[in-house]
Amino acid sequence: MLAQLLVSSLTAGAVYALIALGFVLLHNGTGVVHFGYGDQVTFGAYLVLIAQNFVGVPFSAAIMMALLASMALGAAIYAVFMVPLRNASLLARLIATLAIGTALREWLRAFMGPNAWPFPFLLSPAPVEVGGLMLVPANLAIIGVVLVILAGLYLFFEKTLQGKAILAACENRTGASLIGVRVSRVFLVIWVVASLLATVAGILVAPLLTLSPDMGLIAIKGFTAAVLGGFSSLPGAVVGGLLLGVLEALTGAYISTALKDMISYAILIAVILVRPQGLFGGLALKKV
Repeated sequence: MLAQLLVSSLTAGAVYALIALGFVLLHNGTGVVHFGYGDQVTFGAYLVLIAQNFVGVPFSAAIMMALLASMALGAAIYAVFMVPLRNASLLARLIATLAIGTALREWLRAFMGPNAWPFPFLLSPAPVEVGGLMLVPANLAIIGVVLVILAGLYLFFEKTLQGKAILAACENRTGASLIGVRVSRVFLVIWVVASLLATVAGILVAPLLTLSPDMGLIAIKGFTAAVLGGFSSLPGAVVGGLLLGVLEALTGAYISTALKDMISYAILIAVILVRPQGLFGGLALKKV
């Protein structure tokens, strides 16, 4: 029973980890918490359906088109909103991200309708028994895709100059600019990568949830995972997502299924009160 729960929880935890990574990347690089990020997750999934139903391409090609479109969307958000607001107050930038998310959500509601749309699984959703555990190929595909993405991000940040430049700019943008890093280009790459992660997360989670304009509420789970792991830590975002998935599964199985979704809010409040820096974050001292 416990082993089955842990295996099942990995699917949700992997998606939470992807969303948390997007939050952490944007926050570390630009100092902004993107409150419209959940709507980008939803928008990415809808892009696949738009490509299928209105362009008439097959599912695999629709996914590729959605990924490319999401990268363009991330670049557009940075160029149209973030660059003009780079010297604005933090509140103004937060309101801008909220407005972006609201615009995406309401456009989907107007163009695609408020009703739910079916979304195909990457693999079969029928369970298969392996070693006494019931494994779902569609869920294994989600975990596999997330593992590949995490490995790719690790290699990108650790082995490439562009990745190291992003880490340097996230750590100290002034110092990075002094050693020749083009911080503006780094910020552009961050928005593109974060938008790409949002679309991948949307494609993976849409078959498991109801794909509607309000599906972006799942970003609350990703935000909680980012806070739990430490909002300044990329590895912490991954651990936070997986841990949140496990805690949700255990709560639903051993306490009450009614409390399964509430656990995210309870964890968020508890972390803020007890350890605001998260599991892997560190307290920052700021001179005022």
